Amino acid sequence: MFLSHKEKEARYRQLRQQMMEQNVDVLLVRGSSATRGEGANFRFLADFPNNNIPLVLFFFRYENRPSIMLAESPFQTEKAKKYSWVEDVRQSANFLQSVLGILEEQGVGQARVGTDGLDKFPLLWFQEIKKSFPDLSLIDLSTVFKKMRMYKTDEEIRLVKKSAALLDLAFKEGIKYIKPGKTEWEVIAQMDLRLKGHGVEKSFNVISLGPDVVGYPPSGKKIGKKGMVFIELTACYGGYWAQLARVVSIGKPAKTLLNLHRVAIEARNEALHYLKPGFTVSQSMTAMEEYVKKSEMEIRPIYGHISGLDLIEDRPSPKNGTEIAPGMIFIVHPSPVLGKSSILWGETYLITRAGNLRLNKVGDELIIL
Repeated sequence: MFLSHKEKEARYRQLRQQMMEQNVDVLLVRGSSATRGEGANFRFLADFPNNNIPLVLFFFRYENRPSIMLAESPFQTEKAKKYSWVEDVRQSANFLQSVLGILEEQGVGQARVGTDGLDKFPLLWFQEIKKSFPDLSLIDLSTVFKKMRMYKTDEEIRLVKKSAALLDLAFKEGIKYIKPGKTEWEVIAQMDLRLKGHGVEKSFNVISLGPDVVGYPPSGKKIGKKGMVFIELTACYGGYWAQLARVVSIGKPAKTLLNLHRVAIEARNEALHYLKPGFTVSQSMTAMEEYVKKSEMEIRPIYGHISGLDLIEDRPSPKNGTEIAPGMIFIVHPSPVLGKSSILWGETYLITRAGNLRLNKVGDELIIL
């Protein structure tokens, strides 16, 4: 839907090489965005959105065997036939029985079958598959998928940039509705309208009122005549996520808020010095954490995200020793705490050969309404 035939072929070649090296004959991938992260590998192989409805994909090691997709509804089946990368799309009212049938049909009852995570594989499926095909082996290839998805291509980066640009638009337009008497629902609805009106598939937006950031989905709580409003907008366009987190002040900001805002910006900048090839995630996040603590503040251990097809491909932290490399996408959001007050402030970055590129264009100033 969003990616080219060239992108598909490059992914398929790389994955088939990995399957060859690990002697895996076929992949069995399940996907549903109803549970965070479970649809990402499916999307990677099909370039087809799977919003809240389960799907199943068989991907074979040899090019002469086309992939097979199982879809639940007739509408979903027709859409997949038209827009996905999969040639053979079949409607199924019972996925388990269809899976058993395809394993028999394709003659892979004694094969090594890869999955994108045994921890996510249904126990009943495992039991029934082993009962019908006792010589079949299930192999966990989740680390293969994670590595392939970590480093984004030019086409993927284009979609992340689009997500980031739409977040900027939604925030700039939406803050006009942050007024005393407006509810959290009304504010987030206006921002989400801008996102969905420009093609965002999924969004995850939270808001918090008061001096301590407790980000949560919006409620009927009304904005007061003064104080802090925290907004975190997260958008998925074409399958790829970006995020923007900001606070605004209704009326003159408290001194504590000004200090928290300053430290958050400076701590993030410390992290950015090391957020580039040649350093590890740990070095960047440690620099951020240490700056906050040197400022005589505490820091909540929610340093950000390493994102892509999943909002959380991995978590950046002082304990994450992953080497930073071009093509990685980071959301960096320090959360300094001072007494009973806190903020969270962040945006999305692309790792380039030269360093990092900020994708969100919303500035660092504390907006006062």
